[in-house]
Amino acid sequence: MSKNLKTGTNNGFTIVELTVVVTVIGLLASIAISAYNKVVRDAKVTKRLALVNTLATAKASFVADPNTAPALISTFNGGPDGNFSMIAPYIRVNGAQPTGEADLLAKSGIPSTAKVTLGTVDDSSFGGSNPDQAPAVTGYGL
Repeated sequence: MSKNLKTGTNNGFTIVELTVVVTVIGLLASIAISAYNKVVRDAKVTKRLALVNTLATAKASFVADPNTAPALISTFNGGPDGNFSMIAPYIRVNGAQPTGEADLLAKSGIPSTAKVTLGTVDDSSFGGSNPDQAPAVTGYGL
């Protein structure tokens, strides 16, 4: 008596079915990873732009303050990146005033490897020659 091989139940998957499932999972994973990377990149750019706007507002507030004499503006423009303390009173990050650039980066959630460039303020209204240069944050985001 010969056994009929087709009478048993099918208890497993074929190699083709397994290959298709693994391929689909791989494609979905690669799509998810690229979407995640885009969100992370966009978040870094947004955080960097928010810090740039905060610095620009602080510089504008420094110049607009009636207690800021033209001599102070000239001093700031003489070395803006070394004069962070002059605009620090006009900065609030998460409700706190940063004590320095490193503290500003930490409070902003930006790694300390980023570089902050403050730029000069416009001093033409009292005979200066410096244009308003926008602040920049480099080494973080795009």
